[in-house]
Amino acid sequence: MPDAYVELRDVMSYAVLAVEMGGHAVKKIHEEQGLNIEEKGQTDVGKAELLTTADLVSNHLMLGLLERFPGLTAITEEKAEDLPDKDVERYREDNYALWLEFHKILETLPSAKYPLHRINVWVDPLDATQEYTEGLTQYVTTMACVTIDGKAVFGAIYRPFDNETVLGLVDWGVYSTRSGKIDYSDFPPAPKKVMVSRSHAGKVKEFVKEALSDEYEIIPAGGAGYKILNLINNTAEFYVHTTAIKKWDLCAADAIIRAAGGAMIDLEGSPISYWSTSDPISRNGLLTARKGVYQAFNKLKPFLKPTGKQ
Repeated sequence: MPDAYVELRDVMSYAVLAVEMGGHAVKKIHEEQGLNIEEKGQTDVGKAELLTTADLVSNHLMLGLLERFPGLTAITEEKAEDLPDKDVERYREDNYALWLEFHKILETLPSAKYPLHRINVWVDPLDATQEYTEGLTQYVTTMACVTIDGKAVFGAIYRPFDNETVLGLVDWGVYSTRSGKIDYSDFPPAPKKVMVSRSHAGKVKEFVKEALSDEYEIIPAGGAGYKILNLINNTAEFYVHTTAIKKWDLCAADAIIRAAGGAMIDLEGSPISYWSTSDPISRNGLLTARKGVYQAFNKLKPFLKPTGKQ
């Protein structure tokens, strides 16, 4: 069968629809207190990794939308679950109503046709599940990322409890439903704050203090999506993670930070690959910033220990 070509703008549009629809379900399930929390494994720091009904329903809805493109490879945090229609349908929003919210801005995005085999979509149906179960909903996001040839080019992050969607397309820029297209030309320098994971803030604090000096304040937070949005909003300068992290947590953030003129690299100084055949875990930590990421890496490098040992 010849490889089908698709309009990139169409895939991006469905990625935005997916994060919104999944996020609406996440919020509704939380309001109904129907989380049904289970443990699915251990995190990189030995904590229980949790799974809720919201993870599964959001995943089902998001992947269902992406089936609009037969043959498109979607890589997701959760396994595809055969959920009964009755358990999912009541959380499904009107696609057309959601699409109308973004129609005008999506029509302004540049586009081109690509063969499907060059495009992947990485999906995180509920980022910050731990915080979600604790009621710390400010950290919760749903995320989708479109990649071409293994590089993140478009990301969409939805904050369901704040009703804000942020999307970014590399070489086009960043757009927020709250503030419109973001113009970084007049932004002041970001405050000297470093976003880190709540799960191992102490270890990273020691590392950052040693490498970057006491000038920097460490801000522990849940969810990779939430942390990257602090960089996008200019409320922090860096995001540092020193152990393994899953790529569906990173891909949308990677695309959006690059769309804002920044970069995301691992702690060996390399960009992250998002080929569907690559390891779904980035095992070398990460450093990201809207400005000065490589200068910061050069400061951190002398203090780096073997991967996963910081």
